[in-house]
Amino acid sequence: MTDTRLQVFCTVAETLSFSKAAMLMGMSQPAVSKHIAILEKEIGSALFLRIGISVMLTEKGREFLKIAKEILTLYQSFDSLK
Repeated sequence: MTDTRLQVFCTVAETLSFSKAAMLMGMSQPAVSKHIAILEKEIGSALFLRIGISVMLTEKGREFLKIAKEILTLYQSFDSLK
């Protein structure tokens, strides 16, 4: 079981780059941007500050990163039951 959006979010948060995250995940940069935009819309808050080509987590993004990592860990635990 996976949640692609959470994986994309965590990868962008770790690399602080939409293009690096896209490369690591084998996606296009616009696809990564779309996943992040959907998450931000669902949460109702920006997760990243975009300053030129630089990206950094907002306070809400830092909070969400902790939750996203916990959820992905739970998915891994679920997968190990198979």
